[in-house]
Amino acid sequence: MIEKPGEGGGGTPPGEGGGDGTQECTSGGIVVPCWQAGWGYLNPADGCYYILESPQPAAGDEAWAGHEPGDGAVYRQRCFGDVVGALVWRADPPPGTPGSLSPAELAARAVKELPMRGAQIGISPSESGAGLVGLPVWLWNEVTPQTWGPITATASVPGMSVTARGQATKITWDLGNGQAVTCDNPGTRYDKAKHGASRSPTCGYDGYSLPSRTQPDGRYTVVATTTWHVDWWIVGGGVTGTETLTRESSTSIRIDELQVVTG
Repeated sequence: MIEKPGEGGGGTPPGEGGGDGTQECTSGGIVVPCWQAGWGYLNPADGCYYILESPQPAAGDEAWAGHEPGDGAVYRQRCFGDVVGALVWRADPPPGTPGSLSPAELAARAVKELPMRGAQIGISPSESGAGLVGLPVWLWNEVTPQTWGPITATASVPGMSVTARGQATKITWDLGNGQAVTCDNPGTRYDKAKHGASRSPTCGYDGYSLPSRTQPDGRYTVVATTTWHVDWWIVGGGVTGTETLTRESSTSIRIDELQVVTG
């Protein structure tokens, strides 16, 4: 018995699936399998399933629409509620089927076009200055669409377009001394006149201890790793997905010991 879309059959054909992201297909606003046993693959451009007709019709069959066998191929098209379907000739494989560019592959192109970058680091004390052992360190990202989002990009092929949208969700700051701080916000820019020796209200580090032997000059490398959440979708609906990506940037900070002057 051939199942209708959404009535089981599994959402992933044998040997496919997995990866770091997720993908979801819809037809008429209803979540359906991207692949359906006996039906084939969902074409997000029209919401119908396509499977290569086997065996292919004989030469001269009206399904070839005047073309010769080997010139393209004949597929069985089944749209929602149509159990029997119809034979249609295609010069190229329908979107979503083997041999065509899949939605996920086109999404990868759109994601690649997203100009996501690592944090544009702000830090106090600054790289050109020096802080003192035990004093608070402020950490922040100078927010732009490229360093925090949201930002979008679209990739297209004939019959299908995918838009990807990236948004940063957190930054993990490796302080270079074996400790790290994770902030789910871009942090707050330090202003000496306003903040003095106070702690950052959003993202900071309580202070370095005495410089170790591996940092005799008191300088530490600080690495900021930004985690980006990316949503992508077929323009017009049909297939959606998500990805999680990271971007890095770095700076350095010098921490001096407090010198006590006597005399």
